[in-house]
Amino acid sequence: MTVPLIVLTNGRRDCLEQTMTALRRHLHGVAHTTIVDDTGDPEHRSWLADSFTADIVPVEPDSPAGYWRAMRTVWGLAAGERAIAFWEDDFVLETDVDLDALTAVLDTHTHLTQIALLRQPWFGNEHAAGGLIEALEAQGNEFTQRTDGERAWIEHRACFTGNPCVIPAATLARPWPDTPWSESVFGRALFASDPTLRGAYWGRRGDPPRVRHIGRHRTGTDY
Repeated sequence: MTVPLIVLTNGRRDCLEQTMTALRRHLHGVAHTTIVDDTGDPEHRSWLADSFTADIVPVEPDSPAGYWRAMRTVWGLAAGERAIAFWEDDFVLETDVDLDALTAVLDTHTHLTQIALLRQPWFGNEHAAGGLIEALEAQGNEFTQRTDGERAWIEHRACFTGNPCVIPAATLARPWPDTPWSESVFGRALFASDPTLRGAYWGRRGDPPRVRHIGRHRTGTDY
C-alpha cells in the first residue's frame, strides 16, 4: 500500500532541490507528494509549483507562520491517512527505502509512535559520542534492537523526531501543540500518556545513516 509523502519547506531552494532529487531516486511506495510551504511568499510557491510534481500548500499566504503552525498544517493534511511519510527539506536520502516495509512494521507493532531514518551525527555531543543514538544513550536513554525475522528496527523512548520518518494514524490523531519547542513538547506528552509506547529507528545498530542532514542554518521560526 502506498503512503502519502509530506515535505515541509521554508525557502531553502538549494536544499529542497537536493532533497527532492534523492527522494525521487530512492524512496519507494509514495502515493502522492504534498509540499507544505512556510515562506509566506507567493513567488516561492510559484517556483515550487513549476519545479516539482506535488501539491503545494501554504501555511499562511503572505508571511511565515512558524514551525508549530506548519506542523499543524501537516497534521491536518494527514487526517484520515493510515500513515504518512514526513520529510523536512534538508535531508537527503542516501539509500533505497521501501515505505511498504516500514508501514508493515507499524501495522503489526502498534506500540510504535513512528519509524525514523537515522541521520549522521550533527551536533557536538553526537560527534563526541560517535553517533545520534550513542549521544542519546549517554543521556540515559535505552535503545533495543528488534526484528520480526524479516525487518529490523531499534526501539526507544528518547524522543519524537521531526527527522525523516513514517508516522502512523494513532500518532497523527494526537493534537500538535501550539507552543514553541512543539516537537519536544509533543514527544514528552506522547510518551507520558502511555508507558508502552516506543519510537523507532529503521535498521540495525551499526547500519550507516540512511539520510544526510544538509541544512547548515535554521531558517524556520518559532520551533
